[in-house]
Amino acid sequence: MGAMPVVRPAALREGDCIGLAAPASPFRKEALHEGIEVLHDMGFRVRYEPRVFERYRYLAGHDAERAAELQTLFADPDIKAIFCCRGGYGSQRLLPFLDANTIRTNPKLFMGYSDLTSLLCYLDARCGLATLHGPVVCGDLSRDLGIAARRQLMGVLTGDMEAMQPPDACQDGLAVLRAGGAEGRLRGGCLSVFACAIGTPFQPCTRDAILFLEDKGERLYAIDRLLTTLKLSGLLQGVRGLVFGRIERVEADVHLPYDAKDVIVDVLGDLDIPILYGFPSGHCSQPLTLPFGVRSAIRGGRLVLCEPPVTTRGC
Repeated sequence: MGAMPVVRPAALREGDCIGLAAPASPFRKEALHEGIEVLHDMGFRVRYEPRVFERYRYLAGHDAERAAELQTLFADPDIKAIFCCRGGYGSQRLLPFLDANTIRTNPKLFMGYSDLTSLLCYLDARCGLATLHGPVVCGDLSRDLGIAARRQLMGVLTGDMEAMQPPDACQDGLAVLRAGGAEGRLRGGCLSVFACAIGTPFQPCTRDAILFLEDKGERLYAIDRLLTTLKLSGLLQGVRGLVFGRIERVEADVHLPYDAKDVIVDVLGDLDIPILYGFPSGHCSQPLTLPFGVRSAIRGGRLVLCEPPVTTRGC
């Protein structure tokens, strides 16, 4: 099945209201409040319901309640964007409860990563919505988030083409595993969660895409297995380029004489496409924000964002 036409929500402006959702695991109230302070400093209002602090086992409440929260935020005209409080686990469980038509008729920015990859895939495959692979409110949006990451995030949110570009300084450490250039719509997310969408109605279309993948806490043999699964599934057929995040070596693998880059080349090196490694988005310090669903390019060993994920609102 081909990709849906991309729906770009309205750009954010100073004073806009951001709704906070808790689709996955629970979190500390203190971490949420610190993230809210950062959003206030950026010029936004913030709204959330007390429900976000609910707990059910390893989840932030029951599935139907978390899904209803998300639907309500999309339907509310005062909410201009939805940021997730935390990843962890649980987003995949919401998908059967969501109403794609409500979301399509009320498009707005949605941001998250890690476990939230399930929702990024859903919003792409079922709604055609451009989304943001970016910081969660708890932990990432903290006082430690630097000027460069904040400026780039604000550029993405407002559609400022110059400000939204990943800074050169943040890409200086990228490793070119396979040289070349490519253009395509940027898609992807957390590798282990992205692979779980294979064979489901929420599997995104990757043809003609620049695919971004990252992960944390996976052993190298598991990274091999996940990449091999993507390859065998046919999901990499038609992909124009690959950009990997920073996949840290776990303690159990510290003795090994090879790393994630070696595994990637071993499994995917026969693909006739450019492959970059080490882009700072997702599970890393000072994470940059990537707009999924819009055109991007690999040029000169860099990732370039070719268009904003938002449209300008009238006065």
